[in-house]
Amino acid sequence: MTVATELGELPVFAGIPTGELCALAEELTPVNAPAGEVLMRQGEKALSFLILASGGVEIRHTDSDGHTLVAFLSEGLIGEIALLRNAPRTATVIATDNVSGYLGYEAAFSHLLQIPGIAAPLVRTARQRLAAFVTPIPFEARDGTELMLRPVLPGDTQRVVHGHVMFSPETLYRRFLSVRTPTETVLTYLFEVDYVDHFVWVVADGEDGPVIADGRFVRDPHDPTLAEIAFTVADAYQGRGIGTILFGALAVAARIDGVTKFQARVLSDNLPARALLDRLDAPWIREEPGVVAATIEVPDPSKLPFKLKNLKEIQDVARQVIRAFE
Repeated sequence: MTVATELGELPVFAGIPTGELCALAEELTPVNAPAGEVLMRQGEKALSFLILASGGVEIRHTDSDGHTLVAFLSEGLIGEIALLRNAPRTATVIATDNVSGYLGYEAAFSHLLQIPGIAAPLVRTARQRLAAFVTPIPFEARDGTELMLRPVLPGDTQRVVHGHVMFSPETLYRRFLSVRTPTETVLTYLFEVDYVDHFVWVVADGEDGPVIADGRFVRDPHDPTLAEIAFTVADAYQGRGIGTILFGALAVAARIDGVTKFQARVLSDNLPARALLDRLDAPWIREEPGVVAATIEVPDPSKLPFKLKNLKEIQDVARQVIRAFE
């Protein structure tokens, strides 16, 4: 079996014809590493990337405050973030068992980026990994409960699907304007985002707790200054001002991302959502029976009719994931 054929069988290259992988394959070197071997170190200059074919690795990132976050990976690319950013390694990578794969340097990385359709998912995945290194922002709900605000992570799909937090049919209907529970495909779209054209904040009950709310904007493909916004809050957490916090955080991210107008479509009897935008004088129009819509200017977060106590932290986190590769 040729290297190109072996690459084509890996999930990261699923759907890519073998012929498109030949130039990349010619620039790769086979790698085998035993458990415990350090494959990359945080802070070192990035010269290569690894395509993981089998085995698993531990990824350890230590932030500026000395906190270490640990993640595990058993497939995909490793080390591509630093090459994309032309920056030092963002994490230390250690083999957790016998690892096999392929090592590539600058020429291989150039061929990788030239594979049709690979660049966008590569950057999206890299952004998601960087978001995993972000320290969640604590804030108090209206009743004094301490919750955590952070960008969405791919694993949040499973946290919502298999978690114990209740999203009632009425809540889902108000969010999706449909009686159907979102499918796995829809949930993947909702939680695996690029943070540029589709930005999502989530609220968790505790740093490692369940996801209990999300707020997002999705950029209009025809007008990059316009984005549609939406919110979902679990039933037991409604009425605590969480939607207000999410809206303010979205306004912060939107301004950094070049979005200047928000559009919302909600059920006409969704009074909490309407009340939130009514505080910004939203001009509601009847779009279809039972549904109203409004378009507003993205407000200056510092001049909202409510205060974001963690405004600077929210700005820093949003900037970190949106401008990761600028």
